[in-house]
Amino acid sequence: MTDNTTTPPGRDAARPDHDDLTRYQRSYRMSTDQPTRFYLLWQEAMAHALLLEQQAERVYPEQAGLTGLQLAEGARATARFYAFMLAEAPARDEAHFEQKIMVYEAMILDGDEIQRSRTSWMIEAAMHQDARELGISLIKVPVEPGSPGRH
Repeated sequence: MTDNTTTPPGRDAARPDHDDLTRYQRSYRMSTDQPTRFYLLWQEAMAHALLLEQQAERVYPEQAGLTGLQLAEGARATARFYAFMLAEAPARDEAHFEQKIMVYEAMILDGDEIQRSRTSWMIEAAMHQDARELGISLIKVPVEPGSPGRH
């Protein structure tokens, strides 16, 4: 929104301007996308994070001199955003629900991820609500880090 010091005369500063409306249009389109898109974007960002972490000390001059580790953290933050977007919309079918479970399991099996963010807790809460609405019974089974997930 335009601040009051740059609002043209006669324009109501409380009303959304063109930039606001453009941002809301992008958000609307993003919120109505198929959940699979968010899952694929989450997978891509996580794959990038893992690849960047393999060369953690490499410096990327074209990226403001950030290291592979720093860029990997950025990729993980991007992955968390897509995980949140996947979790935010109610699951309308089992495929969407299963994607939430896979993201959740991947995040909780990464002990460092639990320290970085609370996203996995938000996904878990969404999963439980989705399960109730879809008539699915969830049972929490302890999974050790490094073991395959169960869903």
